[in-house]
Amino acid sequence: MLDESFGLIHLLILFFVAVIIVGLPLLLVFILARWLDQRAQSRPNVKVSFVAVLIGGLTDVVSSSIFAIPVVIYAMVKYDLLHAPNNSALIASSIHSSAWLYGLQLTIGMGCSVLGGYVAARIAKHDELLNGLLSSFLCITFGIYPLLLNKDSHSVLKQISFLLISPACALLGGYLRQMQKAMGARLDANLG
Repeated sequence: MLDESFGLIHLLILFFVAVIIVGLPLLLVFILARWLDQRAQSRPNVKVSFVAVLIGGLTDVVSSSIFAIPVVIYAMVKYDLLHAPNNSALIASSIHSSAWLYGLQLTIGMGCSVLGGYVAARIAKHDELLNGLLSSFLCITFGIYPLLLNKDSHSVLKQISFLLISPACALLGGYLRQMQKAMGARLDANLG
């Protein structure tokens, strides 16, 4: 069917296409969110920027979905699952059976949670850690659903650890933005 040479280079090409496809819409959403948040900044003593948290959460979920597409396509081609019945379950089990594909999928998810926390903290422009942490609300919501209905193939302990990893990564994104902001302030103080 397809040549056996479909490998890492093709996966990287698919990944960079996904970066381009998701990059432009995320940039537009980021600009829109900054504009909306500037209008909402007139309220003093508000620690949580709901617009920033929402946009950060959406960034996390949407970017995770888009960046996972190359991994899914790779698994479909590598394991010849294009015409298999019950395609989604077979794709998930084939990704989970390959250590490097599963690790890549988890790394993408964690990286996108960091990105979501960073976006939330950057849009909020204050209380970066809090706003970054709260951006993980969508991942937690989507993770609780299969846990409550027992619809996941992972053990309960593993599912709970996944629920804890997402806020930790989002908090890391907020921390990265806080550190970036502090370094910028130090540079301005040294130059000025």
